[in-house]
Amino acid sequence: MTNRPLNFYDLVETLPEPGCAICTLVERDTARFLDSHLYEYVNTPETHAAMRASRGLCATHSAQLVDYGAQVLGIAILHAAILDELLKQAAVPRSSSRLGRLRGNGETVAGRFEASGRCMACEAMERAEHQHVRALAGHIHEAKLKAAFEQSEGLCLPHFRLVLEAAPDAPRHDLLLQMQVEKWRGLKAELETFAEKYDINHAGRAMGAEADSWRRALRLVSGAAGVFGVRRK
Repeated sequence: MTNRPLNFYDLVETLPEPGCAICTLVERDTARFLDSHLYEYVNTPETHAAMRASRGLCATHSAQLVDYGAQVLGIAILHAAILDELLKQAAVPRSSSRLGRLRGNGETVAGRFEASGRCMACEAMERAEHQHVRALAGHIHEAKLKAAFEQSEGLCLPHFRLVLEAAPDAPRHDLLLQMQVEKWRGLKAELETFAEKYDINHAGRAMGAEADSWRRALRLVSGAAGVFGVRRK
């Protein structure tokens, strides 16, 4: 039997739940990362250096920190370090702007405040995403995972593309495509039923399972906002 990755049963348990399982697991893993760094690693030199370099977390992950009310001390400590770094950069004489010299276009004061590192939570999110994508693509042929996928709503479009690209061979690629297409067909049929019943000429027809199909369509086409967010770059 092929060695199963540690997250195999996470996928088995999460797939039957509403929404894209990979989105759900990535959001869970990212929340755990944030929680541990606010509690266990808030005073480590590595965390401080990373936060200074990245100029804090991205807006999406910074907003999530509001949910960690019991750990406001960690938030305060880390952001004091970030502001300390910004103040240091603001105090550098214009003539010694390293960034300006590297760019060869004269001194750029604003450039000193540009991040030289990425959001730590984004990096953690991408690592988790990579692990879940590879696990699903590599083990979809196993009975437990295949059955869990069949019970699911399918994957969001962005994660389905990643999983399909990660499929190690044609049989697993084709199996993933076949099962996802069935999910799309089912959802499309529900959306059409919803639209038909929503029409004023059919106002007397009660809604069934298709009542929330438009909500499911939103998250299964675009993915979770906490994972994909605003696509500015």
